Amino acid sequence: MARRWWQPTRRDAVIAALTLCGLAVAGFLVALSGVYDIAASRSHLEITRWFLEFGKRRAVATYSLPVQAPPSLDDRNLVRLGAGHFRDGCASCHGAPGEQANPIVRAMQPAPPPLSVRAPTWTAEELFWIVRNGLKYTGMPAWPAPRRGDEVWAVVAFLLQLPEMDAARYRELTRLPPADTPAVAACVACHGDSSSPPVSRLVPRLNGQSQRYLELALRNYAHGQRPSGIMQPQAARLNSRTIELVARYYAGLKPASVPPADAEAGQIERGRGIATGGFEERGIPPCLTCHGGHALATYPKLAGQSEAYIAGQLHLLQKGIRADTPQGAIMTPIARLLSDRQIEDVAAWFASVEP
Repeated sequence: MARRWWQPTRRDAVIAALTLCGLAVAGFLVALSGVYDIAASRSHLEITRWFLEFGKRRAVATYSLPVQAPPSLDDRNLVRLGAGHFRDGCASCHGAPGEQANPIVRAMQPAPPPLSVRAPTWTAEELFWIVRNGLKYTGMPAWPAPRRGDEVWAVVAFLLQLPEMDAARYRELTRLPPADTPAVAACVACHGDSSSPPVSRLVPRLNGQSQRYLELALRNYAHGQRPSGIMQPQAARLNSRTIELVARYYAGLKPASVPPADAEAGQIERGRGIATGGFEERGIPPCLTCHGGHALATYPKLAGQSEAYIAGQLHLLQKGIRADTPQGAIMTPIARLLSDRQIEDVAAWFASVEP
């Protein structure tokens, strides 16, 4: 039999093992000596930078393989929701159209890149994985509520549009408030008020909700009992007095509805049956028992909310994501008894009802 051009021998294996051990020892001695400069005032050696970038790219490509992007990433409501979080959570490090990143952040090593340039170099699935999980040793944090993939996709939807966005469009999407905006005005930027609707149909309208419910919701967000990578950071920085002021402000506003999306008459009628009568044989109580005009003080009034928001919350309840609060624990088994069509029906009916 002809010998292959190279056939590993026992001697080759020993040499390879010794080489690897030598490299490991050399690396340890370099670390032990302290000669490698880790100061953020200087960049990595070019070969170090290349190696880290290569490893990062390969890791993200590998771990994002199971991720499947939803078909609606161009939905304007999703983009608007993502824009609000980008403004509050990303722009200070990465900059934004018409805005530079914070000078202190720009002195980081590695410096956070401008995402209008860097985002197009990743796929939507890879962006989702990065936003959700963060990146070690870069200053990029993980999403505060990792189970809220719906929120992460909103940020990805915004990032996909960012490269073509100018400052005017960015400001319109984010309703950018001044830096010294009081808490109430900051809430209005997303949730609207008597003169403006919420920034997205995925955001609830708070006008006329009970003060007790709003205070409870903000405290649940602040303590992480109600997971949301968007709302948790906002609520956590509010003290008890500010929470009371925000809740009182919205409770005092006249209830208002979001214009409903087009829905079939049959869909609305089916939703009415669920909301007013429930399904006793399946253990589904009428929604209006807790969420009607005389709703319990710790439950939200749903009339006039957008169908996208109501359906989204019911899907979160189905997955058990909101089960850590007393109200969520009650609603989770009920939501799991509803089919996707029934969720769409009841959401459409509540959206069609004037509050």
